[in-house]
Amino acid sequence: MLDIQENLENPEAPPPSPEPEAAAPVEAVAPSPANDDALLRRALEGLLFITDRPLSALELAKIIGVKDQERIAAAVEDLRQELDVRQAGYRLLAVAEGWQMATRPELSPYMRKLFADRATMRLSTAAQETLSIIAYKQPLTRAEIEEIRGVEVIAALETLLEKRLVKVVGRKETVGRPLMYGSTPEFLRHFGLRSLEDLPPIDSFAPADQAPAAAAPADAAAAPLPELPAEDASDEGLWPK
Repeated sequence: MLDIQENLENPEAPPPSPEPEAAAPVEAVAPSPANDDALLRRALEGLLFITDRPLSALELAKIIGVKDQERIAAAVEDLRQELDVRQAGYRLLAVAEGWQMATRPELSPYMRKLFADRATMRLSTAAQETLSIIAYKQPLTRAEIEEIRGVEVIAALETLLEKRLVKVVGRKETVGRPLMYGSTPEFLRHFGLRSLEDLPPIDSFAPADQAPAAAAPADAAAAPLPELPAEDASDEGLWPK
């Protein structure tokens, strides 16, 4: 009332100042991989440790909720270097267009003892040759594979399909529309390749009269193809053995 009376008595007096509003409380930002690099690294390590297949930067970004795939890739590389520096019992590999944890090769004797009762199988020479042809010439039909090998490949193809190393990728637009075959991400994973571009150049192979395989890598004579488990052992963290 006093302020009103003063204004009436003195019209030129300035109006009373409004009471200052209370400042809104600042809400704490919950930590998330988007704003916490340490949490991002931990989340990536957990995902790559538990996965039974390689995860790409796009998949990891969607799972974690971080849009920047380059940031994901940089964090994965930091994690890989950290594991190598401290010589952890497992390592991080870039394979099949993504990343996955694997035990270190020098520790394989101990891992094999743990799973000694797990049956293993080797690819036959016919299956190796058929797989090599498909890897380098894909997509192609069974008849085209047989033309290159000079023998039928039905049994070899069935083995490779069963092991998920090759798959049907379509039909050739010709008489009868025969099935066409190509390699799978499982092929890349089992042989430690990030993509088909990692295959050795085909012109680096020895002539056919010096190398029994139609399209084996240059160093294949010194090191046979790795054993392929009868059952997938990826979820035990053994891959690649």
